[in-house]
Amino acid sequence: MRKISTLLMSLLAAISFTLVSSGTANAAASGILAQTVPGAGNCATPKGNSTANGTIITTWDCTGDPLQQWSIDNSGYIRHKKSGKCLTPSGNASGTNGAVLTLWTCTNDSSQRFVDGWDQIWTQYGGKCITNKGDNLGNGVYLTLWTCGSNPVPSSQRWGIF
Repeated sequence: MRKISTLLMSLLAAISFTLVSSGTANAAASGILAQTVPGAGNCATPKGNSTANGTIITTWDCTGDPLQQWSIDNSGYIRHKKSGKCLTPSGNASGTNGAVLTLWTCTNDSSQRFVDGWDQIWTQYGGKCITNKGDNLGNGVYLTLWTCGSNPVPSSQRWGIF
């Protein structure tokens, strides 16, 4: 009887640990989604400061405003902190060059998953990097997806969450 009791207590402790450990999403990174180019100072910002579905994400001077706050969880979803919505390629086109990045309700769709790598962020399914449209580093530029560059990484694709 004592062995069964000890076994049950161990089993309950393991189940409790699993439920507590997996019950909440652990953010892998949280802060601003910003370009890592010296002197650029651009952050991902919803166009017109809107939080509606379909809002296009643009570059803008980093101000620390809550509208520029993002997080990426261990599954790769980049969430806009103010709206709770996910960074989403228009039309869920995670593998398409030129797809414009938008805010959209998080749906657990694979197109909403990203990898925060060293100096670049790319889609998990499609392998396209976050890129300033036209390689433009100015304000108001749409964020798009494009084939990842390397050696050296193009300035327009140097993004990270800090």
